[in-house]
Amino acid sequence: MSSHQEIIGKGMLRFIVLRGVLGWGVTTAFIVQIIMSMTSDKSFFDGFITSLIAFPLGGILYGYVTWMMMLNKSRQLK
Repeated sequence: MSSHQEIIGKGMLRFIVLRGVLGWGVTTAFIVQIIMSMTSDKSFFDGFITSLIAFPLGGILYGYVTWMMMLNKSRQLK
């Protein structure tokens, strides 16, 4: 079984949560907050909650788009 097939077999929701929300959204929120705290007078925690909401929501979209691209690639390989 190929790597794509294993991932697809585990389901879309799991993929979106792990790759989109946690892998992209939360990670990006932390990176943005670190950069903001280093380049401005704001503390790391200023806007932290907003980042932890906004970026994971964007991660849902990222995960969904990535899922659809992976499905299309998997279908082309068959």
